[in-house]
Amino acid sequence: MEPTSAFTVDAQLQTTPAPRRKPGRPKGSKGRVLQEARVLGVHHFAFVRSSLLGLDLAEAFNRYLAWGETTTDLRHVQHRRDALLKHIIEAGRQRDATLHPQEKITHLLDLLRSDATVKPVLVLPSLDEWIEAEGMDPEGWSEADLMAEYKAAFGLDNADAQEAAVGLKDPAGVRVRALNHLETILSIVPTASDRLESWFARPVAKCLKNMGLVTLADLVAFINVYGYRWHARIKGFGVVRAKQVLSWLQLEQDHLNLLISGTVHEPKSKQELRVAALVPAVGAPQGLAQFGTGTSPANGLARMQANPALAGERGDFRSHMANTLGAKNDLEAVNAWLSRYAEKSSTQRSYRKEVERFLLWCAQDLKKPLSSVNAPDCQAYREFLQAVPATWIAPDPWRRTDPHWRAFRTQPSAASQKQALVILQTMFGGLLDAGYLVANPMRALMKNFDLPQSRLDIRRSFTEAEWSHVLTYLDGLPIGPERLRLKCILELLVTSGIRLEELAKATHKDLRLESLPDLPETWILTVTGKRNKTREVPLNPDIVRLLALHGSEFMEDRNARDQANLPLIRTLHASVPKWGRAEDGTLQLASTAGNPGTALSAAGIYAALKIFFRNAAKSAVRVGLEARRFEKASTHWMRHTFVRQALVDGMPIEIASELAGHASIDTTSIYATQELARKIKAVQGMKRRVVL
Repeated sequence: MEPTSAFTVDAQLQTTPAPRRKPGRPKGSKGRVLQEARVLGVHHFAFVRSSLLGLDLAEAFNRYLAWGETTTDLRHVQHRRDALLKHIIEAGRQRDATLHPQEKITHLLDLLRSDATVKPVLVLPSLDEWIEAEGMDPEGWSEADLMAEYKAAFGLDNADAQEAAVGLKDPAGVRVRALNHLETILSIVPTASDRLESWFARPVAKCLKNMGLVTLADLVAFINVYGYRWHARIKGFGVVRAKQVLSWLQLEQDHLNLLISGTVHEPKSKQELRVAALVPAVGAPQGLAQFGTGTSPANGLARMQANPALAGERGDFRSHMANTLGAKNDLEAVNAWLSRYAEKSSTQRSYRKEVERFLLWCAQDLKKPLSSVNAPDCQAYREFLQAVPATWIAPDPWRRTDPHWRAFRTQPSAASQKQALVILQTMFGGLLDAGYLVANPMRALMKNFDLPQSRLDIRRSFTEAEWSHVLTYLDGLPIGPERLRLKCILELLVTSGIRLEELAKATHKDLRLESLPDLPETWILTVTGKRNKTREVPLNPDIVRLLALHGSEFMEDRNARDQANLPLIRTLHASVPKWGRAEDGTLQLASTAGNPGTALSAAGIYAALKIFFRNAAKSAVRVGLEARRFEKASTHWMRHTFVRQALVDGMPIEIASELAGHASIDTTSIYATQELARKIKAVQGMKRRVVL
């Protein structure tokens, strides 16, 4: 047989193809959370230490490592323990090669080997066991004599014997001490300023960096702001990955020196219910209903009410007569005044916000109760609104129950400043009319200052090209109940001009078929808008047919009365369960609407359209439109679009004003002025025909 030449070997290597790796990333790499390069953390050493001490392996795994694993099978746990031990030994050998001869750790690495031999353990019986084994009578001996005999029996009082016993060591203890020393050398402790990519795998770090997060401190702050559902704001993150990241942060919390808020462990709605239940038990003052029991502003107002100098019971402008509000202090008076708007939730919420800010400012900056505020104080508050201090502003959306909550999210605009002062003037006027105060200090301010004029921004409406894109994108959605409902909302808002709240409250009984001389039968929708003004809005018959299709499946098995009360815009599914309190006071998850077909709230309509417009923005650039405008669009854009399109189509301005429910035709004239400019340009662009 001829020997194989080098050329023959090379040829064989070239003709034998290497096995091909499957395409794509390695299995499990996308689910990895931590960087492999920094896998040796204190929790890994804690898990191995538990196994060396003979503790339950499964329990140790669940405590230290299960958060980042896909299985807790005992065979996997044992394999994970062995692999970690090998990793520690290998990392130790690499470090050992760089150490000074006097600092070598070779002997420690040898002790950690599974086949390392350690001298057997010398187990001594306890004193009581030895006495019983020797048959000694404890009553006949003193405690000191018994101890002396015990030491003599085992040579514990002999220095030579003790020195000889130094080598008799506990093998588990020896290995644990070796592991502890290696931990101080090999484990890497994270710090708050570390960049995310230093610790997290690339897919995890990429998702987090897309949210503008750079360091571990940024990540913890983000989690604390958004709480239980923080991961929902990060595209492509997921619940499992979020749980693993959070578990690692909690394991390293002491090293990071970053406190993770308790809001991440339970929904904020459940936490607020639980906190609210505890507040009355510790003697919380009454009169805080409108400000949210247990919230940061309510706690601040409670401290104000507990201080006689700030409560307002002896305010400078307090009436000495009885008042119709039945109030004994400022907070009770404000609560009673706000309760008048209980049926107008949006108005009450807006009023409460401004009154709350003013009360907190009176207590913290002015050091006065509301009933002692005078005209110069009101002027000072106006100046405060023009330049709100940074200590009053928190750009992040902290919950009102969080200590980081602040009264302002940003510096209020000129229009917002005007609205705040108008609301406060209304409040002081209400307290004056109720006999609680003898003067309205805000009235002089409103007369002496030129307040910014509110002006309608009609740019917040769709152009013809933009509206065409909206309809095109809508028609491209999958056919189904969701698309039909969106079509009903969009068409109804843009052809009628009704407000969001009016649409959310509209029912089938608000529709009627009207027959007038010389006119075809027309469907009329009756709505009640601002200032409880009722108006009638004619609807296009195609819109009514869409509404009928939307409600057809809910009309079945209903009597005539139920059909009349059916809302125009409905839920398609049961609502998401929310935390609430049962009859026995316990917290439980319950659906606010157990069956589909209930009214879709104003917030639900708003959210549905915001999602739709954001999705439409993704394809706007392809047709030459600005995506940013679609991202900003909301339900109110539909109302502006209605008025603009109505005037373009030649509708008289007074009719457009009445259909939109404007308080004054001057508001509608803002649109007319813009459309008049278009008409002037169009006329100027016409070619003049003259006799030749």
